[in-house]
This record gives sequence, structure tokens and C-alpha cells, in this order.
Amino acid sequence: MRKLLVICFLLISFLGFGQSVSAPDSKSFIPSTIGQDASGFSLSGFSTTSNLLASISLINPSTNTTFYLNTTTGLTAASGFTLTGNKTRLVVTGTMASINNALASLKITTGSVVGNVQISVAATVNPVGYFYNGVNGHFYRPISTGTTYTGARAASLLTTFKGQTGYLVTITSASENAFIFSNVPQANIWFAATDEVKDGTWVIDAGPEKGTVMKTSNGQTAGNIPGVYNNWASGEPNGNNGSENYAVTNWNSQPTWNDLSNNWNNPYIIEYGTWTNPDDATFTEFYTNSVTHSNGEVLRASFNVDFGTNIDETKFSAKGYTYTNNTWNVVNGTAKQLSGLGKVDLTSLLDTSKTANGVKATTSAGQVEWAIINPYDANLGGHQLLIDEREFDGTGVSPNNVTSIKLFDIYDGPVTVSNVSGFWKTYIMSGNLTTKITSSTFQSQLRLQDGWYGTKAEFTFSPTMTYKPHGMELSHSNQNELNTLYNSIVTVSDVFLAFKELADGGIFGNQSGMGLTNGIQYLNADVDGNGVFNESDTYKLLQHLTGVQSLSQSTALTYLMKLYNKSDYVGITTSNWATQFNSTRNLLPFTLSSLNNTYNLSVTWLGDVNLSHSAQQSVSGVATNSYRTMSLTTNSVSNEINASLMGENIGGKVVVTISIDPLQQELVGAQFQLNYDNTILEFQKVEFITKGNPTNFGTDKGTYVKIGSLIGDASTTLDKTTEYKITFVPKIGITGILGLTSISTTDAVNKNGTQLKVKVN
Repeated sequence: MRKLLVICFLLISFLGFGQSVSAPDSKSFIPSTIGQDASGFSLSGFSTTSNLLASISLINPSTNTTFYLNTTTGLTAASGFTLTGNKTRLVVTGTMASINNALASLKITTGSVVGNVQISVAATVNPVGYFYNGVNGHFYRPISTGTTYTGARAASLLTTFKGQTGYLVTITSASENAFIFSNVPQANIWFAATDEVKDGTWVIDAGPEKGTVMKTSNGQTAGNIPGVYNNWASGEPNGNNGSENYAVTNWNSQPTWNDLSNNWNNPYIIEYGTWTNPDDATFTEFYTNSVTHSNGEVLRASFNVDFGTNIDETKFSAKGYTYTNNTWNVVNGTAKQLSGLGKVDLTSLLDTSKTANGVKATTSAGQVEWAIINPYDANLGGHQLLIDEREFDGTGVSPNNVTSIKLFDIYDGPVTVSNVSGFWKTYIMSGNLTTKITSSTFQSQLRLQDGWYGTKAEFTFSPTMTYKPHGMELSHSNQNELNTLYNSIVTVSDVFLAFKELADGGIFGNQSGMGLTNGIQYLNADVDGNGVFNESDTYKLLQHLTGVQSLSQSTALTYLMKLYNKSDYVGITTSNWATQFNSTRNLLPFTLSSLNNTYNLSVTWLGDVNLSHSAQQSVSGVATNSYRTMSLTTNSVSNEINASLMGENIGGKVVVTISIDPLQQELVGAQFQLNYDNTILEFQKVEFITKGNPTNFGTDKGTYVKIGSLIGDASTTLDKTTEYKITFVPKIGITGILGLTSISTTDAVNKNGTQLKVKVN
């Protein structure tokens, strides 16, 4: 019996920037101080006439830490909020210009507790009838029409909003309870809590916390589970002989709860969102960003990791390392998960101890000319400072180890050793200090002689202490998922683009071809990393595609990912790529140069020639991550092809057939990932029906088969007779084949090098 599986796939998009919220870099505030500047957030890309909803929130603020807006012109406070006064959360509506003016006036008032101050800003086109909670990043939709609890529970699950399925509202914190009470004026509102299974055992009945036990017996505080929020009215829940099994909030218009029976017709609220951090929101057409400042002088290190599109950042985590004795050593075993925006804060994973790194020489007024300041020497780029060797006697300090000098009010900074072999130990202070010498308040210590100054100075020596070199290492949460991800990163489109560039650009020398327009593309196509993109690289890509030999020696992340500082990444061009760092790594060194350290990183991948899963080079003058279409005229043909998937049981074997219809495309490459249940099926073979001489591949990966074809020289094309038959042998007796196989990753490319959408039906 034939089973038809229908799966639709979305076109992968590389290009363009739309609406966004940008955040400022981290800074340190002063504890217990009013009205400190917290500006730097900005909305962009929205229509100038649209009415927007914007939320400003402090995430888990410490006592007495609040914010306010100095400018609120053009804003309207959402229900339950006011524009004036100190706040921890504010939701407003207005145009993009009025919201940006207000954000530019954002002020923070801090309490006495030293620690993090996290500010989150979110924006979307104002949705009528919905309320946004800036603390958890969820939307809430009140339904005023009365119904039973079970009716409300069922109806909520049938709704969607901005790509998220709804559920009957859950109340898991005092903040959320207060938010609902402030925004929904109606009384006796159903929310997702019930003891319908066991009287007195109340559980959360919907959403991401579904099944969580709240309390184990009736009564206002009896049986309350520590750490789980309860807010029952006095004497509630009382059970009423077991008939009252469902919860309401806003009981009698108060912010407390009661239990009622299912025959009440009450309003209810639908909640949308399953995350706890607003930064992790995945609403469509909804944009958020955040920054974590510090209250007081806290050594901080935060990272913004840009993976580009098509990567789930939350699947990655980061650890902190120090570099000692030529070895990277993890600070501790803890890993921090990245947010949905690729943000992670490693402040708690830093090694804050300092190590001696040279010696600082500090001067004080003396009676003997122990030093000489020579005139400025342009060839040296500074002044020579000569120190009498007797100043070092008895100090245990080697003159070779002096790395910085503080000379009165003339100079305080690093020095280089010029000559320490003679009586005078000579160092170079950089810059022209002539004006500082002549205007110094220590003139009584300076004697001008033939252009140089004899200097009455006593020297003391102390070690200079610096933080150890640090590193940030990324890891993926699941190796099998990483393998699947990488299978979707390097596909038939990447391999064809490499072959196309080679054919158009010449096989020996970094010439400009017609396929690649970006230096990162050349880096990724140069898979052996020797600084030359040539025939050897294309065939390594082809061998990887066909399963003959992998691009890397291991599937560990460090052999697949390329991690760069953003400033280095954006500077890579088609002209200089061959001289740039081009090796895979998932650990990037960083230096703690100040109290607040923010690092912007960019990610790309070995073999990701079309940059489908790589960061953009968002800087003026650098080409965007793209590939050039080869046609000089507008192509009106939709960039998609059709494919059909059919499974059947033939002679006790499961045979899956994939057929291709290129429509009007000149198709030169196609690829499919056919997943199968390896507890029931064992892969046997792939049969190809293709015209011409394409490179066909069908590689079994244990849980899926990678199947496809590539015509690297584009001399012919794949037509609608193209067909792949994949045969499996059942390990056990089966009565049907539905659910045993499915397609996930697909890819296709035409002879122009354009990646195509594959519509499977």
C-alpha cells in the first residue's frame, strides 16, 4: 500500500536586514545613585507611520534599582502602566521616532547591592487586544466571553499568535500575577491550575510548566511546594467536597485565587510564549535585545555571538578558560547557555586573580639626580630615560623586567627596554613629552643641561599585576544534532558554487570568478586551509558530499566551526582572504582590558561556501554574504522545484521513491536527507535514475540516508525523469510503513548558482 508523505520546506534566506532592536555596550553604574545614563537602545526598520508596542524591562532587578524616561512625548502607556515615576517595567505604544527619543532619555537609578543590571527592550507592531509582559517576554490575550474551565483550556490550544500556539494562562510568579491583575480588569478569570486528578493536589495544567505540582493539600498555605508560586485567598482552596477542581485569579476583583467547579462560565486569558528570558523569544515579527550593566565595579565579560540565520543559538553553551603554562584550563565545569540572540555572560566564569607581569618603576622627589631624561627622538618615537643602576641595588628587581614607569606628572605608561648592559639602564617612554616636561609641577627636581634633564628622583619598584589570558569556548548541546546541523550546512549548493567559481576563475590563483563575491566564501571553499582555492578543494567538497571522505578529521565542533572577532571578520575581503587566519576553532582568546568587557564574535563553518549558516559582514564597503546570480536580466521564474516522496511495501521490503520535477529551472544539483527508524529498518541500497553523467550519491549515516546528484560542470541538467529509490529491510515484522521514514534537510541549485526551494509533496 502506498503512503504519501507531504512535507513543505521554507526557502533559506541569506540577505537583507529588517526590523531590529539594537542595544548599547555594557557599562558600570555607581551604587545608590539616581538618574544614570542608560541610553543606547534603538529601534530600526519599522514603518515610520506604524503604531508600535515597546517594552522596557529590568530582569530580576535588585532592591531599589529602577529606571525612568526623561522624555515621553508621543508615547501612550499600555493598560496598567503610567509614563511617569520609577519603574522596573514599562510598556508603551507610539511611533518608532517617539519610542527612540524616549529610549535616548533612559535613566537608571541604582540601589546599594553590587551586581548585574539587565535591561531588555522589545518592539513589535502594536497588536490590538494583546498585552505584553516584559519580564518573561510573553503575550496575553484576555477573552471576555464566559465559558467553563475545560472549555477555556481546549479553546486556548486552538489559537496561534506570532507563530506560537496558545495555552490557558499559567501564573508562576508574583510579578506575573500582578501583571495580570493590572492589565485585565475582569473578575474570576480561569487560569491553568487544577486538582481534578487528586483532590487537594494542585498542578499547573498548561504551558511549559504543565504537570508541575503546586501544593499537595487544600487550604491557603497547606501543602504549598517550596519555590512554586501560590497566591490563594483566605480559606482557599477549600475543595467544596471535591467539586471545586479549577482555579480562578482576580477572585472578587482582588489579586488572589479561588477554586471553583466546572459549571461556572468565566472569562479567561490565553498566554503565548514558553521561555523565561525575553531574549529567547521566538515570536515572528517581534524583536528584542538586552544589555547587562553592572552596579558597582564588577569585572564583567559578555559576548554577542553572531551565527547568522538558520542556527538555533540556544543549542550552544559557553565556558571560560585561562591560558597558563601553555595550556588552556577551564575555570570551572559550568557552561552558560546562549540566549536566542547569541548572547552569553561569562562574568561568573572568570578567573579574577591577577599574576605578576613585569615591574613598574614609580618616582618620588629626591635629592640626587638618579635619572636623566633625553630629548625627544623622532626615530625612537619617544624619550630615553636613563636610570642609575644603583637604584636597583637591594631591590631584587632585574632592570630587564621593568615594563612601565610613572615619572612624576610627566609620564605614566609602558616602556620598552633600550639598553640595560651599562651603568645607566635605559628605557624609552613613547610620545613627545617636551611640553609635559616644561610644564611639570616638579621643576625643582629638573635641571636642564645641553637639551637633557638631570632628574632628582627616587625610584621604587613594584610588580605589575594583570589578569590571566582568557578564552571563551563554544560547545553544542548534542553531538547527533550537531552532525545533522552540519549535514545541512555543507550541501550540494555549496559544492556546485565551488566548482562554478573554479571553472570561471581559473584553477590556480585566486582570480575573480562569477560565483563568489565575499572573502569568507573563499576561506570556506579553501577547505585545506593552504591559502589557495583550487581543484583539490572542490574535490574534497565533492568527496564530503558523496560520503567518500569527510572534510574534517572529526565531527567535534572544534573541527567544523570558525570563530572570529567581528572586527577581524568584517575585514576579510576577496583580495586579502588568503592572508587571513583560516582554521577551525571553537575557543577564542580574549583579554580582560577593563572592568566592563563586551566581545562581538562572528561564526562561519568549514565548507559553507554559500554562507547559508554564517554571520553577515555588516560593515560599509564589504560585500554582503551572498552569491552572484549569473544572469544579467531579471529572472521571473520562481526559485523552486517540486519533489514527491512515496513509500511502499514491496515483497516485504520498504522502498521509498523520491522523484524530482525541476519545473522551469536548469537544475544541476539536488540533495535530500531521508530519515529512517533504525530500530525497525535496516538500510540496503539506493538506485538512481538520472540522465547524463551526474555524480550521484547515497550515503547511509545510521539514522538517515543522504541522497542526491551534482553536475559540477553544468554541462547538462537534471530533468523530471530524475528518481531515487531507497530500499530498507525490516528488522521486525511490520504491518504498515507510515512514520518509518521522513525527509528533513533538502537542497537544490540551478546552473546560475542560485539555491532553490524544494517543495516536497
